[in-house]
Amino acid sequence: MAETQNAAPQSPPPSFRDNDGNEITSGGKWLAGLLIIFFTLFSAIYLIAHWPDRIPGPKENTTSLYVNKWFHIRLVDSIIDTSLLQKPVVNIPATAAKKDSSETDTTGAQAAVDNTAATSATAATDDSALTQVKGRTVYYKGSEDDLIHINTLLLILVGVAGFLGNMIHISTSFTTFIGAGKFRKSWVLWYVVKPFTAAALAIAIYFVFRGGFLNMSDDSSNINIYGLMTISLLSGLFTDRATLKLKEIFDVLFRTNPKEERPDQLTNGAPKISGVTADPLEVGKATLVTLTGTKLNEGDISITIENTPVEDPDRKPDSISFNYTLPEALKDKESVTLSAKPAKATTASTFQLKIKQAEPPAEGE
Repeated sequence: MAETQNAAPQSPPPSFRDNDGNEITSGGKWLAGLLIIFFTLFSAIYLIAHWPDRIPGPKENTTSLYVNKWFHIRLVDSIIDTSLLQKPVVNIPATAAKKDSSETDTTGAQAAVDNTAATSATAATDDSALTQVKGRTVYYKGSEDDLIHINTLLLILVGVAGFLGNMIHISTSFTTFIGAGKFRKSWVLWYVVKPFTAAALAIAIYFVFRGGFLNMSDDSSNINIYGLMTISLLSGLFTDRATLKLKEIFDVLFRTNPKEERPDQLTNGAPKISGVTADPLEVGKATLVTLTGTKLNEGDISITIENTPVEDPDRKPDSISFNYTLPEALKDKESVTLSAKPAKATTASTFQLKIKQAEPPAEGE
């Protein structure tokens, strides 16, 4: 009778790594680099192409509308130039000796002025040069569909500036991890989503400013567009700090004593070592030593055994493993001290590794 055998579960294939230790192929590096360059240049060019020629002053009687054309964002003025309708003042010297001739000349000059004013008034009120926009007569011949309001324009510029700032951060992060041989494919989604969240964060901070929470007027005409773009770029470049700033504002407005009740909540902080597992050490025999904890693959961690550094351990998020061979000089001890200290920790974590003692000889031997 044939026996049935249960197939052993297959372990997942190991992740691809290049010669530098990065989990990305050479083609993936080139593709990621080209995408970073494209989106960085596109956002920068879009920002330049939609930069307005000027921001209307607080006392200007304007429509706050712009001609929405790339590299030609121009404010549409809402005031007819009434100077063309005004009669210019003509200074004519009056002397008693030439009174009659002066009056004759003044009469002729006045007629010429009236003719000029009439011509200017006709030009200024020419229907082909004027149109009604938002109930106001302006110098504009195009369609209202080609116009954009200043508030909409500022929102677009703020979002693009936040996107551009985060692309600068992403390009720096990507090249740094690739150069250090520490790029992991689990971070790909972070690189894809981060610029869009940065754009949304920049818009959120813009609303905070416009709402007056950071002592800024809500009038568009009082906005310093260069300062606004600087804040938006920095918000995208330092998204974590910008988020903390918003958190501070929220805590001031809605001060409570929150209690986090969600399971598996995320925590920030340095690596934490909770324990160590290892068989008793023997002279001349390699023994596997494993440190357990959280975030053990982040930052630098100094590991020593009896003040001797441990070289090239295998680091994972929840464990650090290495092989240790007990030297002959320590065989008479009962245990040796293992010390592990993260770079930002003030004190080191110490553990005792037991040494296998020689069995006493049997009686009668």
